[in-house]
Amino acid sequence: NPAKKQYRSILSFSTGSLPNNAVLLKVELHVRKQGITGGGNPLTLFQGFRVDVKNGFFGSAASLAASDFQAKAGKSFGPFSPTPVNGWYILDLTAAKGYVNKLATNGGLTQLRLRFTLDDNNNGLANYLSLYSGNASTGNRPQLVIKYYVP
Repeated sequence: NPAKKQYRSILSFSTGSLPNNAVLLKVELHVRKQGITGGGNPLTLFQGFRVDVKNGFFGSAASLAASDFQAKAGKSFGPFSPTPVNGWYILDLTAAKGYVNKLATNGGLTQLRLRFTLDDNNNGLANYLSLYSGNASTGNRPQLVIKYYVP
């Protein structure tokens, strides 16, 4: 934003229903672009997406808290600079499959924190990439797509 603050998003997915012995083959995060504010493409300006992954939840509880945005991640991945297809950005998180929670522990959750690589480009302008949230209509919500098999 104009005050040189970076906005981050936390996405929470219920993955505890995956079979404990599931072998994960592919993990993808799908997020849909709602709009861009400011000049240029924020993915280019801010050097791509970074995704912090947590088996369970960031912070001390499954509910969202301000401290979750600075909490330690299990692992960080990226940068990702996908070209949107029909408004959807698809991030290949297969390298993060070891951080997907397949158990009911930690609320059965896998949480992802989405941010840009560069927090600010020092141009004094607000540049935003708005993405649809989990409160959007079903067809626009973020999705964690997991392909797996059970031996």
